[in-house]
Amino acid sequence: MTLRIRRALLPLLITTTPASAAELIDPAAFGFGRPGYMVDTTFIGSQDFEGGGFETFELRTIVPLWKQRLDNGLRLGISLGYNLTEHDFSGTGTDRELHTLEAQLSAFWKKPNSPWWGLGFVTPGLGSDFEKLSGEDFQIAALGLLGYEFTDTFSVAGGLFASHAHDEGRVLPALGFIWQPGDWTLQVTPPFLVLGRRLSDKLTVNLSAYPGGGSWDLDEDRSANTLVVSGWQAAAGAIWQFNPRLSLAVRAGINFAGDLEIRDRNDRTRVDASLDPAPFAALNLRFGF
Repeated sequence: MTLRIRRALLPLLITTTPASAAELIDPAAFGFGRPGYMVDTTFIGSQDFEGGGFETFELRTIVPLWKQRLDNGLRLGISLGYNLTEHDFSGTGTDRELHTLEAQLSAFWKKPNSPWWGLGFVTPGLGSDFEKLSGEDFQIAALGLLGYEFTDTFSVAGGLFASHAHDEGRVLPALGFIWQPGDWTLQVTPPFLVLGRRLSDKLTVNLSAYPGGGSWDLDEDRSANTLVVSGWQAAAGAIWQFNPRLSLAVRAGINFAGDLEIRDRNDRTRVDASLDPAPFAALNLRFGF
């Protein structure tokens, strides 16, 4: 469930400070700030648990498909995201190749000279090994927010987030703020935390913490129906802005507080294990839309 929450709360970061979205820090290439094409690769070392362990490679992409601004302050947009996740389980010879495909339909409203703004979106998608598609692969999330800009450097937002996947549903509050005094930026938008400083027009350094993982329906293995990996990542990173549209970012840190759960087709838990911390490194490239 953690990764679905992570993706679904992105619009909170995308639009919390519309006037200064370009100044927000995007260390893990979640896609906030200005819309853009994004490719992100992450390598995670062996996350060991009792009886085994696995290494992870993740490739994430975001493609903006369409956007439109209307006269009444309403902005509409459609984007497409695809994730390839490979888990290499040591000692078993098992290499899980998993896929997540999501579309996001979003609407943002803010009238000129008004501190208030609103946001709504729906994100339907599929999480599967793609061996055989079924209704169990379907996932959906939605978010509604109301925000207020107190000053040019401080904004808050609050609302509700809901999701449904693998016969599980969840409704959570969404509340956060962004503060940008001078060259510093503090983004406290749970479950994200980012502290960054712009050292020059081209270089920004940052510390960040955010959730990771995902959940997928498995059709190739009769003994397993659902694979869920959750956890958190803490990282130090740097972003180099080549020009107003093109940027390259690197980050490295620790994957911690992880859990692995595998359930069979009768929804019985076959594996429920805590994962040892593991180092990770990542690289992403972004081109503004």
